[in-house]
Amino acid sequence: METADIIVIGGGCIGASTALHLAEKKAGKVLLLEQKDLANGASGKGIGIIRTHYTHPVLAAIAYESLQLFHHFEERFGGYDSGFNPCGYFVLVGEPDVETLHQVVAMHQPMGINVQLVSPQTAIDHCPPSFLDVGDVAAAAYEPDSGYGSPPKTTLALAKRAAELGAEIRTQTPVQAVKLDAEGRVAAVVTPDGEIATRTVVDCVGPWARQFAVHLGLEFPVKPIVEHVVVVERPPAVAQFHPVISDLINLCYIRSDADQAYTRIGNSDPKYHQQFALETADQFHGQQFPDICDELYHKLVRRCPALQSASTVETYSGMWGVTPDYQPIIDRLDFVPGLYCAVGFSGHGYKLSPVIGDRVSRLILGETSDAVKQLELFRFSRFQANDLVKAPLSYAQARGLR
Repeated sequence: METADIIVIGGGCIGASTALHLAEKKAGKVLLLEQKDLANGASGKGIGIIRTHYTHPVLAAIAYESLQLFHHFEERFGGYDSGFNPCGYFVLVGEPDVETLHQVVAMHQPMGINVQLVSPQTAIDHCPPSFLDVGDVAAAAYEPDSGYGSPPKTTLALAKRAAELGAEIRTQTPVQAVKLDAEGRVAAVVTPDGEIATRTVVDCVGPWARQFAVHLGLEFPVKPIVEHVVVVERPPAVAQFHPVISDLINLCYIRSDADQAYTRIGNSDPKYHQQFALETADQFHGQQFPDICDELYHKLVRRCPALQSASTVETYSGMWGVTPDYQPIIDRLDFVPGLYCAVGFSGHGYKLSPVIGDRVSRLILGETSDAVKQLELFRFSRFQANDLVKAPLSYAQARGLR
């Protein structure tokens, strides 16, 4: 029977990062198994916003560390490109959220995060002429070092670097089950090509988390949610590149493409998530729910009236794995000794992935550092104990998504 020291299941950015960091730490034979192709799930269709703007200090700290890695991605990860574009990031809020925005910025600045409170006019000045309407914006913050990247490109880069360092990346290899020994410990994984013996499995299956763990007696509260993106082509008068806009009034986020005059808009309104939920991730086939793309287009035009004449190039959907508190589950699952997980990132996974892979690898290798202790916030048992993650600050409408 084939053997591996550690098997990582799931070939998205979290799984690829975990495999890479394990390989860097010479953790033995590391095998990453992906049921289809790399970046097949949540990592395949994300807009790829990279920011540090979080209302919870632990998330902000991890996001800041991850942002620094994106700035030095090529030199840190073997010369590979993540597609990162540090085009700048604005947060726009209405009157009810002014105090929260001020408090978030005041929390971030002592952490070393490069963020400033700015006037709404500053956002206008960083965009093409007459691009933004900020008439309803009461306050704004600006992160000049943030921007966006490419989740598929980042995933492939991390996986290629992991392979260079000795990890084996095996696509088109679904894991059908995790086998346990007589004491209930991880003993092997079952694939269509046979069993692979191992004592350590890392569950990085994203939106598949709930269905994947059922046979182990674990109930993961991770709901597959369909998320939508609308892409328009900017008219020549506003073809100039623009920064990322996080609009906490209209509950959407907007970014441009670097290589063409396209603007993309995605949803950040949690009220839709129940409507867009699937029973299982296998039900996702690129479907779009009625009316949401039209609503996103209207939100885009409301914030960027210069795009009223823009033609829609594409609408598409992707999938998130969402937990009840919009925070990930990252843990050693003592109910099944030898099983670890990093799932349920609720749309945050990509921007955090370079750091999460490092944290998970340290957890597996038995470290007890402060970096590993950060993960206690995301323990699996918080759901059974009804002790969900609660940020000290909260925006009026976006809630847990920030």
